[in-house]
Amino acid sequence: MSQRRAGFLEDHQGNASSMRLMSITALGASVAFGLISVLHPAARSEANGLYITMAFLLAAFAPKALQKFAEAKFPQLSANPEAAE
Repeated sequence: MSQRRAGFLEDHQGNASSMRLMSITALGASVAFGLISVLHPAARSEANGLYITMAFLLAAFAPKALQKFAEAKFPQLSANPEAAE
């Protein structure tokens, strides 16, 4: 029997992962704002583009890292999500 491989926006069990979708969306927004803040002449004079870019980068990577730390600290909750309720 061949096993189905998980897709890019799925976890290792094959379930849709909204966390991965949110991370890839925030990363794309970070790249877009970074390019705009570097390439657009009016945006170069202000530091707001840098702050927005850093906020999107933080939004892209911090939740997934926090989830990994929480799963390592409390493995019984990640194995049985109904136990948390």
